Amino acid sequence: MIEDIGGLIQRGAVHRAVYTDPDLFELEMERIFSRSWVYVGHSSEIREPGDYKTTMIGRHPVIVARRPDGEIALLINRCRHRGATVCQRDLGNSRYFRCAYHGWTYANDGKLMGFPSPAGYGGSVSRDELGLVPVARLGVYRGFIFGCLAPDGPSLDEHLGGTKRLLDAFCDVSPTGEIEVFEGTQKAGYDGNWKYQLENGADPYHVAHLHRSVANPDSLDIYKACGGYVVDMDGHPVTDHTEFAPLPLDGGLSGGFTLVLFPNLIILRSQIRTVRPIAVDRTEVYTNVVRLPGVDDAINLKRLRDQEAEFGAAGSFYVDDMEIFERCQRGLQSGAVDWLVFARGLEREQVRRGYLSSDMNDETQHRGLYRRWARMMTATE
Repeated sequence: MIEDIGGLIQRGAVHRAVYTDPDLFELEMERIFSRSWVYVGHSSEIREPGDYKTTMIGRHPVIVARRPDGEIALLINRCRHRGATVCQRDLGNSRYFRCAYHGWTYANDGKLMGFPSPAGYGGSVSRDELGLVPVARLGVYRGFIFGCLAPDGPSLDEHLGGTKRLLDAFCDVSPTGEIEVFEGTQKAGYDGNWKYQLENGADPYHVAHLHRSVANPDSLDIYKACGGYVVDMDGHPVTDHTEFAPLPLDGGLSGGFTLVLFPNLIILRSQIRTVRPIAVDRTEVYTNVVRLPGVDDAINLKRLRDQEAEFGAAGSFYVDDMEIFERCQRGLQSGAVDWLVFARGLEREQVRRGYLSSDMNDETQHRGLYRRWARMMTATE
């Protein structure tokens, strides 16, 4: 283990070990994903009593379920008997979860309903004490569901901070003030570190170069001339085009913002993207497309089709991103040079609306992300 973790992040540079060291990855699972608020789903995915969704918080498989009383349960997806996962499907509806190994059965609020041959335990097993373990803390903001494995620490409100204004704007595009997600989730994976996707989610600098087959090289200069800039919102990277134009109803490219909520959520135009770390060099990305209640079906269909064309399996943007992440991982296996450059715009940062900001092509938002990473990775509690 590298002893000086904080030293891996410098004023305008990041050490390659941040992306390649498997011991650091294990520590990320402990100090970031087991302590931070992690996005686990949207309330529209579990609308009716009995609806559920399975996902992960770091290394912990979890179930997000709508209880019979309408409240949300967030449970560790692990049988209390021998540890097998009790729910296998991504989405569904059920009043209970039954372990296939020995038949232990749990209500969708986590309570142990029963198990075969209870007399064999001679009274040593209590149903009340052996339900599915709830995630320590659960929070919901504007339909976005978050879980935190740590019983203590910053509240969800503190974690979101100023980004609540952006989440509000994202939802308030809808005439009802609420959003939904289309049924179905796009799944993708790449052989590279999870933080590449966070950086890329709020990185206008790459668009005219990596995506040159579809992007106009002058497009970023247009945004810049109309007031676009990048923002570090306490470690949550943002690209803000709202001075050019607000978020468009159809999810198009005419304005708005992109928000990366550390450590695993990206809000990009009409999509909700979830980043799931698997290993130091393997990442999965899950994407849901947002539909707006009360809006003409043609507009919602355009939101869906645009995302498929740009970020689908053969999308004009997404394949470029997946490929470059893997090239970065391969290149960083070389120790010929240890430091990556994150210095663009370092000398022209300024405070806007209380947050450090800079020009649209700069890397202020990335420096903020890694300052947050370093704080969490060096915290002992």
